[in-house]
Amino acid sequence: MSIHLFPSFRVAVAGTVACLLTVGLPAPAYASPISGVFFDTLGGTSDLQPLNDNRIESRLRVDIRNWDSRLEVDSFPNAGDNTANVSDNLADFENETFAFDLSYDLATGEVTWTITDDQSNATPLVLPTSGFGDLNTIQLFTVGARGSVTLTDVAFVGFGMLIDSFPSVDTDPVSPTFEETFLFFGNGFDLLADDWSLTGDITFGAFTNTNPSEGSKITVKLREAELIPEPASLALLGVAAAAVGLRRRRV
Repeated sequence: MSIHLFPSFRVAVAGTVACLLTVGLPAPAYASPISGVFFDTLGGTSDLQPLNDNRIESRLRVDIRNWDSRLEVDSFPNAGDNTANVSDNLADFENETFAFDLSYDLATGEVTWTITDDQSNATPLVLPTSGFGDLNTIQLFTVGARGSVTLTDVAFVGFGMLIDSFPSVDTDPVSPTFEETFLFFGNGFDLLADDWSLTGDITFGAFTNTNPSEGSKITVKLREAELIPEPASLALLGVAAAAVGLRRRRV
């Protein structure tokens, strides 16, 4: 297991004192109310462990016979799920770029997953979040077994911070065909406590199958996890969320 501190961490928050996850640098006069750290894995031998199997999952896959975009609370598609067709034409996906935006609105208590093509045609899906516990981890992965998948300009904005240096999760049919990263915000932190957005661009390359489906896709999951640090990890992270005392507004 390895931990990645994001190198591009910009804050614009004053009056909030908390721990700042930087290494070898003095703390500035102001600090973000929370911090985020990237992990390669969740569960198993990782210091980052899942607290439950709850998740909000958004996906875009190149499926020209069924739905392309999906926003749901599990990974098992069923009739009546919250889905949408971006296109049923393979040529609309091959060697094309789409913008993705997963965002949360505290006022409405809803998560929105929006896919926008190069003609500025947007396909949004909306999901209420009432009934969920705390969500403190963003899992991002791609599959490129049937066509290359490249992510660019990925950025998280919210809670007074900008995180725009995500580890690469690009994939292709040669190697690797699967890549993932976990952006963890701290034990007890809740992504449903304020507005935020995760945005970026996804580019599909040439496909090796007439219907790539699960073999060419991006998935973003909101999950709850817990850091069980080794002494060195604890000294490195100094998880700041507990010091902030953010409380979720129930919706």
